Amino acid sequence: MLTTCAHSPKSKSGSLLAFAALPFFVFSVTVHPMQVSAAVPLATTQNAQEEEQAPVNFTAETLIFDEKKQIVTAIGDVEFVQNNKIVRAQKVTYDLTTEVVKGIGEVTFLEPDGNVYFAKDIEFTKDLADGFAREFRAVLVDGSRFNAETGKRIDANELIMTKAAYTPCEPCKKDPEKSPPWQIKAREVVHNAEEKTITYDDATFEAFGVPVAYTPYFSHPDGTEDRKSGFLAPGFSFSSQLGAGVETSYYIDIAPDLDATVGANVYTEQLPLLLGQVRKRFEKAEVEVNGGVTYSDRRLDDGGVTDETRGHLFSQGLWNINEKWRAGFQTELVSDDQYARQYDITSEDVLDNYIYAERFSGRDYAAVRSLYFQDIRVRERETDQPTILPEIEASFIGDADSFLGGRFSGGFTALGLNRGETGEDSFRATGDIGWKSRYILPIGLINSVELSARGDSYYTPDRQDVDGQSAYRFYPYAHWETKMPFARDFENVQAVITPQIALTVAPDIDNENGSIPNDDSRDLQIDTSNLFEPNRFPGYDRVEDNSRITYGLRSGLYDRNSNEIEVFLGQSYRFKEDSGLFADGSGLEDQKSDYVGEIKASYQDNLALNYRFQFSGDDFEPVRHEVDSLIAGGPFALSSTYLYAESLDDTDVGNTREQLKTYLTTELTEEWSVTTGAIYDFAEETDGFRRASLGVTYTHQCYTLGATLQKNYTRKRVGESSTEFFVRLGLKNIGEFEG
Repeated sequence: MLTTCAHSPKSKSGSLLAFAALPFFVFSVTVHPMQVSAAVPLATTQNAQEEEQAPVNFTAETLIFDEKKQIVTAIGDVEFVQNNKIVRAQKVTYDLTTEVVKGIGEVTFLEPDGNVYFAKDIEFTKDLADGFAREFRAVLVDGSRFNAETGKRIDANELIMTKAAYTPCEPCKKDPEKSPPWQIKAREVVHNAEEKTITYDDATFEAFGVPVAYTPYFSHPDGTEDRKSGFLAPGFSFSSQLGAGVETSYYIDIAPDLDATVGANVYTEQLPLLLGQVRKRFEKAEVEVNGGVTYSDRRLDDGGVTDETRGHLFSQGLWNINEKWRAGFQTELVSDDQYARQYDITSEDVLDNYIYAERFSGRDYAAVRSLYFQDIRVRERETDQPTILPEIEASFIGDADSFLGGRFSGGFTALGLNRGETGEDSFRATGDIGWKSRYILPIGLINSVELSARGDSYYTPDRQDVDGQSAYRFYPYAHWETKMPFARDFENVQAVITPQIALTVAPDIDNENGSIPNDDSRDLQIDTSNLFEPNRFPGYDRVEDNSRITYGLRSGLYDRNSNEIEVFLGQSYRFKEDSGLFADGSGLEDQKSDYVGEIKASYQDNLALNYRFQFSGDDFEPVRHEVDSLIAGGPFALSSTYLYAESLDDTDVGNTREQLKTYLTTELTEEWSVTTGAIYDFAEETDGFRRASLGVTYTHQCYTLGATLQKNYTRKRVGESSTEFFVRLGLKNIGEFEG
């Protein structure tokens, strides 16, 4: 007869090793050479958790109790199960005198999360705080593996592995004993559960069994925390201007709501670039500041070179004041127009600096802001970027169907442009009110009616060549738009044809009397997005006066798998001849506008096409083409963007542009892929390559290795002309090294 009884030593739960979760028990038995099973409740303490109190189901071929030595022994396919945790061993003993548990013979521990731990034999104390294992192995749920000669647990907090190796690479199926693609070997590996770190002493990084790097000390977070102080993965780069570069940085976890990063980019051809970043969170706000400083060469306009202190300061902040109000700021400042591109800080041409406050209430909105722009385009600029101080905006939208089946709307804006002594200052205030309604007739005719009135006031104190420094304008209009979709279903597709027409009625307004400056309405070009708008100018300084009619036709074929092809063509006609309001190239300079349209097509994930065009309204000569395309099939994926656009008078687009961007990705095998890309200018003024690149990537189960060679073709003073070489190495569970 087999009898069991519970024993109550203190216990703790949780460990990286299998032996850390073994239950503790005492048996009073007689020997039976047969398979036995029993359910034994775990011993508990005053602070024990419910999981620790759950019963332990175990099986063994033989249970023996040596009453003289006070040792309980379970022999033969011993298995313990508690809360989906499973422990297996050939033999388990428990010494009641020393309160030491031993597992002997291929000990295996399976955790509910999928992690599996192995040891030849284990030994630990009654409270699980201390233990020891030989020939320890671990296979984590993500496939990562630890191998160690021994494993030692101290004070339930620290796990020390000797002669250990770590790799996330799966074993070779044909030769499991073959060295993995990469692994870290160390004389000692320590996992500190309290500090949540894994530390390596005398660590060697091996690639395919060959040592390639050594460090006497290496540490990284154990993955249980999102943030941990320490060195970040380094980056590597090569530039013809800077030479070979190494980026190293140290992350400092100061507090749960505050951290910092400091580092340096070291180059062979220039002095280091020192970098820093600070981030802070408040209860309702957050702030981030980062910057850099160096002393390096800068090219002059005459081709010479000077050494000077250079750097950047970027920051941003957000303050959620309450449910309706929020405020924020952003600064983007660099020392000169070449620095940002030379050191790859940003690719933007104009840097935005602003401070703002805004209010949201239902559909109503209000904001006040001030802006400063730093233009870092390397060219002779005709005018300086203005400082905006202030900009005020407010708008409201009424309830739907609140008046005659429509809704009211209104708004107010005020803007001050300050150019100092180098340009013309101006101030503008604008107020508008409108009503809009949308209704559908029983026959399916979709109608939209809009009435609007706007008043503008301008003050230009620096103007001396016009009558007075103040100007006023009143701009009302009425806009009616209607369209009628006709649809027919076929066996596999649906065809839809939608004619569309709009009538806009507006008075004749003298836009070009010179009393109102034009700062925000220069870049006007007709396209499918603004063709049916009542006022197609993008800003406030110019308004589209006089009456006109706009018409277009959209047709398409659509199937049930979201494949489609759609075509649109449209034009507008003004009832009054051109008054010189629109710039040549805008498409609106003649009484009859240019034709604009688009062709869109998509087929599964293999084809996507978006072609937008503009043709002359007189002779159908091309004015603008924009083509975005994606072709993918098998191992190939080709994406291209083509632009042809004639010059646009009175804007920064003074020359005809023609450019092609194309990128081709080829998956040679499941692991190898090649990417090529190029940007080519066809325009006479800039004919030639602007950029060309070639990249190769190898993707493995536990690492990714990529290399890219890129050549930039630009003027030398721009700070972009260079040959660059990028390398990216991603190691699973460790991080990515890029430069």
